[in-house]
Amino acid sequence: MNKNKFKHAITKFLDSITDERNEKSGMAMGPGYLFWYSESYLANAVEIIIEDPKLGKLFSLKGLQEKIVNLTGEGKAKNETDTQIIEDILGLINKNPEEFFCIIPFHGIKLESPYTIGSVTLYPASQKKSVLKSKVSDKLYDNLIDTVTDEQSFATVNVQAVIPSGAIEVAILEVKSALSILKFLVNKPNMLYQIGIGQQNQTMFDREFIAVNQNSGITQHPFQYVPCPAELSKLQSFGKDYVKRIGDIQLKIYSSQSTAPLEKGLVNATNLIASGLDSEDPTIQIIQLMSAIEALVEQKTFVQGITDQVCERAALLLGKDSTSRRKIFDRLTTLYGKRSNLSHGNTAVITPYDVIYLWQIAKKLCFYFHNHFDEFIDSNKHEKAKLKDYLLNLRFEGK
Repeated sequence: MNKNKFKHAITKFLDSITDERNEKSGMAMGPGYLFWYSESYLANAVEIIIEDPKLGKLFSLKGLQEKIVNLTGEGKAKNETDTQIIEDILGLINKNPEEFFCIIPFHGIKLESPYTIGSVTLYPASQKKSVLKSKVSDKLYDNLIDTVTDEQSFATVNVQAVIPSGAIEVAILEVKSALSILKFLVNKPNMLYQIGIGQQNQTMFDREFIAVNQNSGITQHPFQYVPCPAELSKLQSFGKDYVKRIGDIQLKIYSSQSTAPLEKGLVNATNLIASGLDSEDPTIQIIQLMSAIEALVEQKTFVQGITDQVCERAALLLGKDSTSRRKIFDRLTTLYGKRSNLSHGNTAVITPYDVIYLWQIAKKLCFYFHNHFDEFIDSNKHEKAKLKDYLLNLRFEGK
């Protein structure tokens, strides 16, 4: 981690704190303090930690944000200076990690006995009580057993973390990696087993993933899925128009009617974004979301490096001026490099911020082409010709 860069980011976050209410800011409240702060400055600081290959594994995105806000509030309540608050936060970042015993339920695999894959051990549901008895104290066992069902198969893994939510995130990734090996071995294109972590939740208050530490006790991670169906009746008119357009294009494809490049691009991008959101795996998400952007702006007949073409075109379309366009271009270029590393067998650190940013860009592009559909629709003989001319005007004439 670049310590000076992190200090600078935290300083900007502290400078953003105000006693005046701002609807666009986050609010912090606790014993002796109440203030509003810039969520974007906080995110910038936290991203530096989460992106670090070593430190990022010891924290979770939301957990670290909450810790920093709480430490700031506690410091304000004690009339600490910003310098002292920064040292408190650095103390958290540099804290020695603890070992957590994590329990991650999974489904889709029938087990008769424990099965170890690397650092992960899979267990049948019948062994849950005995495993807990052997791994946690009697007091923790009594508190924990009521929250764990006996019907769910589960995996265990020991991980190092500074905060429990960070332990859970690492444990989830480890278990997913182990299950991916089994998916690779048992699944066929015409015979897929539904294998995954977790179990279906009934309410937003259900608990799923558990990290146990003998000193700090039990921490549970809430389900991330909304336990009720989405209400189509609440779609705004813009959303309804988008559904109709994509639905009409899909109908054309289904009935073997000819479709223009823009139509195919919108359908493909919409499906890729939906698939990426449903994945939960950030490496898959970044590939799917970047592919969605490519589906909308890439043009093979346009002589330009694919990275520059995709990133520049997205920036030109979505940016409002040269400064905002350059910012979009630089960020997309960095993310495209991460995607390329993954595609070519290398490694890359993918953060939640990367996924969120790409999702926002991809979704905005879909809506942009939906709003300007008639301006850019053209034939297969002249693939995206109107788009090319428009972008050239933006690039050279600044329109």
